Parts: sequence; structure tokens; C-alpha cells
Amino acid sequence: MSLIHAIKSTKGKIVALITTAGIGIGALMALPAVEVLHVFSTNEFCGSCHTMEPMVETFARSVHGGNNSQGFVAECVDCHLPKSNVVETLYVKGTSGIRHLWGEYIEGKEVLDYEILHNKRTEFVYDSGCLDCHRGLEEKATNADTTAPIRDQVHQQAFANRQSDPDYQCASCHYDIAHPNLKHEMQTRQTQLRQHYAQEGNL
Repeated sequence: MSLIHAIKSTKGKIVALITTAGIGIGALMALPAVEVLHVFSTNEFCGSCHTMEPMVETFARSVHGGNNSQGFVAECVDCHLPKSNVVETLYVKGTSGIRHLWGEYIEGKEVLDYEILHNKRTEFVYDSGCLDCHRGLEEKATNADTTAPIRDQVHQQAFANRQSDPDYQCASCHYDIAHPNLKHEMQTRQTQLRQHYAQEGNL
């Protein structure tokens, strides 16, 4: 019995040691991963592609981009990454990053199509990001009655339907709120580019 007990005790210690080592190694590996994720999530990095120039310029003029009395500036990832869990955040960050790099460097895109992106806006603007900053909004909407401000009554309807109807996402109504006049800016870029190539005889 003593031999069996000794084996079990030793086995338990080995398992504990391996588990502890695994946690330690995982933590050490996570630190640089977090730092890399941070670097690749800054507004400067997001705006480094030339196709993002209209977004950068319009964002700077918006309330979210610092045009407010507090001087608050949101990060691109505050709106364009979900705040649900780490796994989904990393997945969306990775896939969207690959998609942008592919378009920029493989397909050689010089401008983006506003109409196509506008119709897909709820796919890359996340309600969880909006509510992470605008805390208390859902509670006000839930408790709204006929005497409440109209915005709270409208939000009450939105919160009641957003799980089942994609037309009730934040970006469904509040489009271009962080990028005022984005449609004009992007279409102007397209026109300028066409004129440039026309002058060079490429059209």
C-alpha cells in the first residue's frame, strides 16, 4: 500500500508541476501577444493604409474623434471589435486584418466603395462596443415610459428587437456618426482617382 501511495503522490506532484509550468509558459507567451495586439489596434495603425484616409479625416472631425468639449478620442477598435469575449475579439481582429491587407496589397485597392460598405455596416460596427462606452443607455430604455425622452422610447424598441432583427442594431440608425460626410469623402476620392487615370490614358 505504501508503494502505491508513493506512486500516486509522485504522480500528483508531477501533474501539479506540469500544470504550473504550463500556466507560467502560457502567461509569458501571452504578454508579447497582448502587446502585439495593442500595437496593431491603435488608431495610427488602423489608419496607415491609404484606403483608410477618408475614414481618418472624417473621424477627426467627429465627436468620437475628439471634436468634443472633453477632448475624448475613441479607438477604432472600440467600435469595430466586439466586446463579448477574447476568442471572438481575436477572431474578428485576425480576419478583418487579413481582409484589409489582402485588399490593400494583393488586390491593390486604392479606394473603397461606400455603398457596398454602408449596406454592410452592422457587420463591422458592434453594439457591444457602443454599449461598453454608453453605459446606462439600455437601462434607461428598459425603464422608459410615455413620459420619457423620445430617444429612450426609440431605444426601447431597438433593444427589444435587436436580437432578432438586424435592422435594430446601433449602426442601423447611427450610421456615419463617427465619420460625418463619409459618403461625400469616399465618392470624391473615387472621382479624383478616375480623373487621374483618365488623364494618364488608362481608362
